[in-house]
Amino acid sequence: MNVRSVFIRLGKFVFIWGFVQIVLIGASVFGVIGRDVHSIGGLFLTFVTLVMFILSLVGKMGSRIIGLSLLMLLVLVGQGFLVHTEDLLPIIQALHPVFGIGVMFLGRSLAARAEMLA
Repeated sequence: MNVRSVFIRLGKFVFIWGFVQIVLIGASVFGVIGRDVHSIGGLFLTFVTLVMFILSLVGKMGSRIIGLSLLMLLVLVGQGFLVHTEDLLPIIQALHPVFGIGVMFLGRSLAARAEMLA
């Protein structure tokens, strides 16, 4: 297994894990689990995107994939900022799920781009 194939699998995982996160927050809203489970899932996803960024550098996957991997990582870090910053307007905090969906599709797009590499 090489760096590129791990990167591709992780990109697909990011997409799938986004759906898991949606289920987790829904379960939290209906009292099945605590909201902290969703938060831990987000931290785990942030770690996965950090690994993807490192793999994009190690695998020399090109500036576009490296840049988009960094963007995905920064968006996830920004999501945490949106949720945990109390002084922000609620409408700004409400961007959290929008960014989450963006991260999901960015992970899938990065996996597809990496598959096209020679």
